[in-house]
Amino acid sequence: MRVSDLRDVATVSVIIPAKNREHVIGRSIESALAQTVKPAEIIVIDDGSTDRTGDVARGYEGRSDVAVRVIKNLQSTGAPEARNIGARAATGRYLGFLDSDDAWAREKLEKQLAVFAAGRDIAAVFGGVAYHRAGKVRNKIVDQRVIAQRDLMRHNVIGPTSSCLVLTDAFHAVGGFRKDMPSCQDWELWLRLSTAGALHMVPEPLLNYYYDGTGQISSNVGKVMAGHRMVFEAVYRMVANDPAELRALKAEHEMLLAKLNAMTFHDAGATFGHLARALASMPSPGLLARALHYGLRVTYHKARLILKPANRR
Repeated sequence: MRVSDLRDVATVSVIIPAKNREHVIGRSIESALAQTVKPAEIIVIDDGSTDRTGDVARGYEGRSDVAVRVIKNLQSTGAPEARNIGARAATGRYLGFLDSDDAWAREKLEKQLAVFAAGRDIAAVFGGVAYHRAGKVRNKIVDQRVIAQRDLMRHNVIGPTSSCLVLTDAFHAVGGFRKDMPSCQDWELWLRLSTAGALHMVPEPLLNYYYDGTGQISSNVGKVMAGHRMVFEAVYRMVANDPAELRALKAEHEMLLAKLNAMTFHDAGATFGHLARALASMPSPGLLARALHYGLRVTYHKARLILKPANRR
């Protein structure tokens, strides 16, 4: 389908929740304005900011043919509910959620809308992610054109919120974001959307994910772990009548927590505890190999911390 045809049939509302992001929110807004298929509107939810985030966003009002408006929350509701507020105010057929410290590739909406136009019964379309950290870029691309619900039950194979374009009716049908989730709000929503329609993937980077924002949930161990456990419980309810599947998923989830503790939080005790529970739940050569990998990684990290002072003397 031609770009001009997509403009005729598609209306996209971009939803940007923001709290104290005055230095980066311009980047996200400009990436939405620069799309090869323009959105109909950009809604910024200023979620109780105490800096100039709202002023920066309002500076884009009336500057282009894309309507930009700002909704001010006098008290912070948290990002999930801020997104819901934006979605309730949106007029578009599709919702593009964009975090205030992320930016879209110029053809993101065009490529995702083309998938919607070519398919049927699609609830959401996602894309790959380019992760930007300390001057380096790491691309994560999912080769699957359609995301299997079974794979999504194991881990968040899709990625972060800003990678999605969701059919507005599907989003509201499943109830939007759960505002009580301390983390993993995106993964939990993807699971519910998978019951409303197919989840498709564009296998190339459409999102630039930056680590230069402040207050990112991914750095809070307690919130990360609590969010994962809430998602796990939701998954276990979905497979409650299949004991073998339940056991396999519990093993996979313990392995996922081991990976987080080994590679992100560098907690050796927690890593080995989760590895032991994974192997006790479903011992297999594949899980054992992964357990050895994560165990060696966290041990290596701890050894470096112990030896580092000695090397400096």
